[in-house]
Amino acid sequence: MKFPIIHPDNRKKIAWDVFILLLTIGITLVIPLITVFRLPLTGLFLIFDFFISMVMLLDIFIESHTAFIDQRELITDKETIFRRYSRRALVFDAVAAFPFFMVLSLFNSPLIIEIAYFCNLLRLVKLLRTKRTIGRIRNSKRLNPSFVRMTLLIFWILVAAHLISCAWIAIWDDPGALNPINAEQPYLRSFYWTVTTLTTIGYGDISPSTRIETIFVIIVELIGAGMYGFIIGNIANIIANIDVAKSQYQEKMEKVSTFMRYKNIPADLKHKISDYYDYLWESRRGYDESSILEDLPKPLKTSISLFLNREIIQKVPIFQGTSEEFIKEVILNLEPVVFTPGDYVVIKGEIGYEMYFISRGSVDVVSEDESIVYATLGAGSFFGEIALLLSAPRNATIKARDYCDCYSLKKETFDQILERFPEFAKRISDMAEKRRAETEEKQRNRKQ
Repeated sequence: MKFPIIHPDNRKKIAWDVFILLLTIGITLVIPLITVFRLPLTGLFLIFDFFISMVMLLDIFIESHTAFIDQRELITDKETIFRRYSRRALVFDAVAAFPFFMVLSLFNSPLIIEIAYFCNLLRLVKLLRTKRTIGRIRNSKRLNPSFVRMTLLIFWILVAAHLISCAWIAIWDDPGALNPINAEQPYLRSFYWTVTTLTTIGYGDISPSTRIETIFVIIVELIGAGMYGFIIGNIANIIANIDVAKSQYQEKMEKVSTFMRYKNIPADLKHKISDYYDYLWESRRGYDESSILEDLPKPLKTSISLFLNREIIQKVPIFQGTSEEFIKEVILNLEPVVFTPGDYVVIKGEIGYEMYFISRGSVDVVSEDESIVYATLGAGSFFGEIALLLSAPRNATIKARDYCDCYSLKKETFDQILERFPEFAKRISDMAEKRRAETEEKQRNRKQ
């Protein structure tokens, strides 16, 4: 029976990789303690050691049957997979899987058993094979990358501190020489010494007394000096990038505030500008969707634009029943625009060059002196098509009632679209004439 090739993104394979990662972390924590305290590998410890070997052997088999992606191409050829695995990781995985202690302890020699304890530390090379799983976690789209980086940084610091603490216990000549507590709680006191040394605090209550201890302390201090600067720099960078959008928004607001102070902008206008940017942050997180879409290829840009704006276009009566191609052309040429409460979107008598579609908010169609509200248009409504299609002056003033997200379609662009879809040009023109007649009739009735 041939074992099938496993896809690297298979859910069961991902779950297995996570299990191996957790097991490796357990090995990293337990085996150094077993080594430095010379805990006898009997009973549960022996079962644990045997379990590790079996799992690692199974992992070798699974890895040698797992496809890999090379330049976005999935490689499923068994020989290619095994050749790549042999060249990159087989040696490390084999060393991690080999039961050194169980094999060497068969010689029943104190010296060989002593060697066996240290050979068992070779299982820790499996840490080198966790890079892929950790990279998958780091690149996950579901998690905040800054928090992932912070978590991984803390993880590696704690792993390094644990290993250094175990190494210090191994070479510590007389733990109770300066303080009896050191001998009673060797690991806790060693971990305390490691942290104070790596963070360059160094209280001096635990100090080296032999040549080996002194050399070890010098090495740890050099590592700590470099690690301290690395940690501080990374933490500062991670905190600054926890919310990139918010940081960019705050930076922009500082520039806007400086500009308004420098130009002595009136207080009421300052307040209106601030409210506008606050609305942009609340509704769009400060991003201009058009600038983001510009970087995408046309198929992706079309798909996202359809997702964002299809409902808006389909609500407009004149576009109902139109072809998919026409809808795509219109949507791809929409430009987002925001109006604040009280803004004049169009003014009666001016020549119009845009047609507007309301995505959110509402506008009032008012008389020239704003004493009469002819109509209120909400989400899904459109206006400006009369001046746009007939090249006539605006026949009404339209004022934003509240914050209003709109999309505009320029006359030049719209004419180009209609040229490609002549069957819709007449239909839209007829509807525009009808709308103009209805508006003029309403205005005459109001005056009477």
